[in-house]
Amino acid sequence: MENAPIPTFRFDNYPQAEEPSPQPMPTETLEQLVVYRREDKFATCRQHIEVHRRQFYKLSMVEQGGGTFYLNDEEVTVTPYSVLLVKPGTALSWHLHDGPQTGLYAFFSADFYNAGLLPGYQLHAVLSGAAPYVYHACTEAEYATLRQSGEQLFAQQQQTEKARHHLRLLLTDLREWDEPTLSLSGTSGQLALVQQFQQLIEARLTAGEPAATLEFYADALCVTIKHLSALCRQATGQSAASLLKEKVMTEAKVLLTGTHLPVSELSYRLGFYDVAHFSRWFKQAVGQAPSAYRTQFATYK
Repeated sequence: MENAPIPTFRFDNYPQAEEPSPQPMPTETLEQLVVYRREDKFATCRQHIEVHRRQFYKLSMVEQGGGTFYLNDEEVTVTPYSVLLVKPGTALSWHLHDGPQTGLYAFFSADFYNAGLLPGYQLHAVLSGAAPYVYHACTEAEYATLRQSGEQLFAQQQQTEKARHHLRLLLTDLREWDEPTLSLSGTSGQLALVQQFQQLIEARLTAGEPAATLEFYADALCVTIKHLSALCRQATGQSAASLLKEKVMTEAKVLLTGTHLPVSELSYRLGFYDVAHFSRWFKQAVGQAPSAYRTQFATYK
């Protein structure tokens, strides 16, 4: 992703995952799962606050501390006794609170979680919609339950099957708290196609490529535009065009607040034929010109 204006990390080049683990781990496990204590990595966490993306999931269990996290175009205040799951491709930065930071966090790949599961039980199917994260502020009793699974995940991370079991236990609890704004409907095949459509848009945008037309995505999925839009409406209540616009708008906000790209270059990256077209489109949707939006959020952050 050399063309991407926001750095995107893999397991093998993410700064926190490059550091030696206190215990040797099999190469296969390291590439798919690694678990740390937050207090052991506090200094490293503070060093990496600029906006970036990752090609893997991050699950944070925050016992003490927390902070302000910026996830795509959303701001989330993370409090003690909470859990945050950030999905791959999400533009992420943070400011941690002063004082102790304790708990656990894990990096894992979708392949690690999904191994041996039927499609309907895999991670993309059981986490609702296309939201970039799941966050839940726990009661102490809820967090105590999570802590048990988290400690087992930490202790068993060298044992692939045991670690996968404890990770699934953790995410089972998290899914119960994941309340979608709109329930998806349709058959598993229809939902999978709508998810693939959204993933194709995200993949192009995060790689720094223009969003492309609906015809491009319909051709890639071997369906007509009309059929794709009908499936999107059935699954999400929105047309394919509306979902595409939503994805492009989110990426526009991320690039405006997370990079110093000139608005002219930013508009080209998003697929607009000139900056005036982008500016009109953005102002109509947001109520502010791109430059005003950037100034407001740059000052705020």
